[in-house]
Amino acid sequence: MILPPLYKYLDVRGAKLTLANKTFKHAKPSDFNDIEDLTVQSMFLEDLETALRKIESGFTDVILRHLDEPPTCESPLKEKLALIQHVYRTNADAAEVVKSELQNGEPAFDVEHMRARSSAFIEEVNQSLQDYRVLCVTTHIDSEGMWSGYAENHAGIALRIEPNLAKDSKFQLFRPVVYRENRPPLYEEATDFVAHSLFGDQEANRKVMIEKIVYAKTLKWQNEGEYRLAIPVLPREKPWVTLSYHPEEITELYLGLAMVEADRTEIIGSALRINPEIAIFQMQRDKNEKLTFRRIRVDAI
Repeated sequence: MILPPLYKYLDVRGAKLTLANKTFKHAKPSDFNDIEDLTVQSMFLEDLETALRKIESGFTDVILRHLDEPPTCESPLKEKLALIQHVYRTNADAAEVVKSELQNGEPAFDVEHMRARSSAFIEEVNQSLQDYRVLCVTTHIDSEGMWSGYAENHAGIALRIEPNLAKDSKFQLFRPVVYRENRPPLYEEATDFVAHSLFGDQEANRKVMIEKIVYAKTLKWQNEGEYRLAIPVLPREKPWVTLSYHPEEITELYLGLAMVEADRTEIIGSALRINPEIAIFQMQRDKNEKLTFRRIRVDAI
């Protein structure tokens, strides 16, 4: 994927630490401004009762769509499901008989039991999401909101990050945030829960499900134009919050228009020591009070 220009806003303290330590801080989800970010709020798009009815009525159809695929669920359900597939393959009427019995019989699920299981699973997923570390950047360098909120009311900086492809940079893995009205459920379609639970690559299915949660935010934050790099802390790995970058990956430095001279001098010096080729820009306002910038000649600093 070809990435657009990506910028990291930092307050003065964050700027000095990022440049001095040659690392970016990757935030824990619990530190986010949006307390619902990187969380699951619901199992299904609809209420649980409706979802369970869809699962019950669609269970046989899911099996028919995967009739020739080996089940990947655990035993003894795996063997039972394989037997059902065999019956459906050898008896053309069997599936319709089962569907009719399901529609006319007693509900197959205890709603309160399923509600408890759903809540427990959501809690488990949310806990696992706290093991992610996230570096958030934006496509906007001239955003009033970003300069005010993330760069200490224009006193901080913004850095452009460009991945070094030759060094297989982790920054190639930045992905755009998808903005939607509400936090995404684990399953957009209730019957997907059945298909994912019984068939296919369980680990791959889980990865797709988790990434949907990780790279989603609500419309309230849409003006931020966010990309993010989300990396999980691996089991038995020592917890971390910073990762290093290659010096040449910091290609541009933007100085806030309210930055004090002492901070300006120190930050420019640090940036040039990291990457002597870095392009330096001063933020300013045009005649209409809109944010813009001009490049600073290094030999004139």
